[in-house]
Order: sequence, then structure tokens, then C-alpha cells
Amino acid sequence: MHFEIRSTGRHMWTWILLDATELTVLESDRAFPSETQASAAALAFAKLVTRAGRTLTSSPAGGLI
Repeated sequence: MHFEIRSTGRHMWTWILLDATELTVLESDRAFPSETQASAAALAFAKLVTRAGRTLTSSPAGGLI
């Protein structure tokens, strides 16, 4: 999967997450006034998903009770 930053045609930008076959998996629900801001939002989303994935796959610190 990878992100693309696309122009909305109204001087606004959005990010889109694409799968290996270039199909849209997820699209930003808002537009950004610059390409840089859209890129930063995509990076922040990717970090959030990565952190959530680590949390879901980590074992409990104290083990089972």
C-alpha cells in the first residue's frame, strides 16, 4: 500500500491510500490548502495506524490473570 497526494482541482489537496493494484483503500475526509499539508496529514495517519497496530499485537505486560 502507498499514499498519493492529489489535487482536488480547487487549489486544495487530499491524500489517498492505494493498494498494490492501485485501487483506493481509503481517502482523506478533508482537503488541505497545500500539498505539503496533505502529505503531513497522510504521514500522521500512517503513524497513527502503525502505533495502533503495535498496541493490538503486543502481549499484556502482566500476562494473563
